[in-house]
Amino acid sequence: MRCAALPLLLLAACGGPADVEKVVIVDDGSCLACHRPVSADGQRAGIEEAHPEVEGGALGCTDCHGGDDRAFAQSTAHVQPLPGASPFIRSLTNGELDEVKPEYLQFVNPGDLRAAPKACGAGSPRAEGSGCHQTTIDTVMRNQMATFSGELGVARYRAGAQATGSGVKAVRDVRDEDYDRSVPATIGSLQAMEEPRITADEDEIGPYQDLYLTKACMRCHLWSFGDNKFPGDFRSSGCTACHMVYDDDGLSRSADPTRRGDSPPHPVKHELTKAIPTQQCMHCHYRGGRIGPSFMGFRESGGAGFNPPNFESLGQALHGHDADFYIVDEEVDNDFDETPPDVHFEAGMHCIDCHTAGDVHGDGRLYADSENAVEVECEDCHGTADRETTMITRRGTKLEHLDKDENGEIWLTGKLSGKRHKVTQISRSLANADHGSRIFQEMGRSDSGFSHLDRMECYACHSAWVPTCFGCHVEVDMTKTQRSLVGGRTTPGQVVGGRRWAETDVLIFMLNTEGRIAPSMPAERMFFTAINGAGETAIDRQVRRGPNGSPGNGHRAFPPHTVRRETPWMACRMCHPIRGTAENMDELAQRVGLGSDMFLQEDGDGQIWALDQLLTEDFEPTVLVGHDEPVESRPLTSEIIQNMLSVEVD
Repeated sequence: MRCAALPLLLLAACGGPADVEKVVIVDDGSCLACHRPVSADGQRAGIEEAHPEVEGGALGCTDCHGGDDRAFAQSTAHVQPLPGASPFIRSLTNGELDEVKPEYLQFVNPGDLRAAPKACGAGSPRAEGSGCHQTTIDTVMRNQMATFSGELGVARYRAGAQATGSGVKAVRDVRDEDYDRSVPATIGSLQAMEEPRITADEDEIGPYQDLYLTKACMRCHLWSFGDNKFPGDFRSSGCTACHMVYDDDGLSRSADPTRRGDSPPHPVKHELTKAIPTQQCMHCHYRGGRIGPSFMGFRESGGAGFNPPNFESLGQALHGHDADFYIVDEEVDNDFDETPPDVHFEAGMHCIDCHTAGDVHGDGRLYADSENAVEVECEDCHGTADRETTMITRRGTKLEHLDKDENGEIWLTGKLSGKRHKVTQISRSLANADHGSRIFQEMGRSDSGFSHLDRMECYACHSAWVPTCFGCHVEVDMTKTQRSLVGGRTTPGQVVGGRRWAETDVLIFMLNTEGRIAPSMPAERMFFTAINGAGETAIDRQVRRGPNGSPGNGHRAFPPHTVRRETPWMACRMCHPIRGTAENMDELAQRVGLGSDMFLQEDGDGQIWALDQLLTEDFEPTVLVGHDEPVESRPLTSEIIQNMLSVEVD
């Protein structure tokens, strides 16, 4: 707003000084008169420049936020919400945000996906010739973080609510106008997920699970701000969910003299950045696969009564849990860490040092599931047994932060720290290794042409642990009410969930969608209970059923993000029998998916389920995976299992 040669009354309305002797006349025709005023000694101080200069000049505040920078009063300079509407919108759901006055939503957050086309894209006042971001905005609207379709698709498939594991539903209607059927694992369109109407006599799990998805899950996407309730959760929506950094406490550290720094949620500073720290990614990626906590070296507890007896907790309340919920060390009296951080995190790297813009923005296509949406792989930096890195991903993205020095060594330059990390090349390590050495036996190519790397993901051995939970139970009670994460209204149906076991050292192999052996983890492997509107138990601790009536137990191949140079899983006995004994056969049975008696759960009909079992003794799958492209992800085949068990080791 403008404050220029005005009476003291108007200066005070702008947040100006109350002492007449210290009044400084400002004539800059902008919001900076209040947010970055000139002090008595003539120096400017205050709010940070959010955006780099465009064509050699700074963007004005109203270019992004709207409002009137020539008004004399805050009430007219700032965009106001609709009459009767709350000015606080950061806890609203996707549907509620659709009803917010567009100009007010842009004023609060120009990066919201509803506002970004006008604030940052083709509709921006500075769009012409300025290289604004409309192409990126269009791309982001079709990526998995915006659509949420990957999580919805496989869950609904396992409950028989849709005929395929590919995405069908999403946060909003979305279409790929340039859909190309020849591109694997892509789809042409998605439909908005609506909260289901549960009839009084409903006795199928599918509709109840849809209610669970809309009331418990549909806040983890870019079309909303999330809950913004608890430490660790604070973030923005849309583009600024990533590019405007928040501390875990949600408090501002900005130099803006008008800031409200004593209460969340506010970004750390009024600065957009491409140097996004891991902590920012953690504000969303702590659920599901628990990638964030695992990468940083801690895991969820099993809850009261299920924790190890001598553990060390994180000591920090996060995501609505108390300070003892996250475990840093399973056993403080031994000399090793059972849940160490990923070696890349330990070296000072951040998520964006591996993941490309194509991973986080998308590439404009609608992918069938989240696994196929990610392009980066270990080989993109470390090469294979037969060749060094090409420094190009499988989708043709050049990894600009990789380079080769005059000695042929590969280096990665950290995108935040600028630190140089030497990148080990597998083929070079093997070329210098003796054929009888451990490294050659693990990764080298034998005289017969065999190499473990032909069929195994690098992280099948190099993951140190996997966050795994068993005994999950979900209950939907239609006699109670709960807020919908779709429309924001309080509607019939309360959902709650719990679990019985939380483990770190259970290793079960599967084939992923590239046909490669990889670690796995349970995926919504749950028992369902539903109480109808009459208070009757309509479904009693039942396993979901897929479209063909088969058990809808979920399991998925998964990169745990717990990579270490040396891990317990690198021992040959982890995959092969010990010569002349049956000492490790029970472990191997669990490892290949045949199960054990460690995690047994009874359903409402009295049937006992082995929750770590993926296959029967006849090698028939007991899980419904749902990830089918480019090739079907599934339990190990009988041929692979027999090959593993036929090789004995000392």
